[in-house]
Amino acid sequence: MSILDGPFSNKDTLRDATVFANDVIARTLPHLDEKTRDLMEATKDGRSLGDVLGITKEQKVALLDLGCRLLQVGETDKAVDVLMRLNQLDPLEERALYALGVACQTRGELEKAAQMYLQFLALDATNPMGYLRLGECLLAAKEFSEAQAALLTAKEFAQEGKGQPGNLEEAVRLLAIPEVASAAPAVN
Repeated sequence: MSILDGPFSNKDTLRDATVFANDVIARTLPHLDEKTRDLMEATKDGRSLGDVLGITKEQKVALLDLGCRLLQVGETDKAVDVLMRLNQLDPLEERALYALGVACQTRGELEKAAQMYLQFLALDATNPMGYLRLGECLLAAKEFSEAQAALLTAKEFAQEGKGQPGNLEEAVRLLAIPEVASAAPAVN
């Protein structure tokens, strides 16, 4: 089992979770207050909760900045709280997903971190930083073939000029780790 598998690694588990969630919503919805029901109804068209509530782009950026600053000063739990709230307001804010991945990785929660990075990469698929952090998680989990694949992808995108300065050098450094360098290519 890989840290990439996540909680819904097969269709039966995903189906069961969906059935359970739908049942909980159906039983709970009639007991919610009118304002909460109205909010849930307003998001049915695909708008985020933040959009429905009128949260501005500037306010979202302020939450992201606060979460990142809290991470930088070692206040990981507070950072996660702020970043999770931002994710609830705007699930498509990829930078919040990346920062949540960093927070989980800092805590040693490799599976959670990997899942956050995968969600980040689903929204920003050519960003080497997501592949670098995912590679680090896989390396820490001793999944060397998968780490190699993630890091090679980071290297490729960094060579194309994507990401930030230093991403290419970081990918090369991590790929040179003996366990990664000698890993058999991942089979998908």
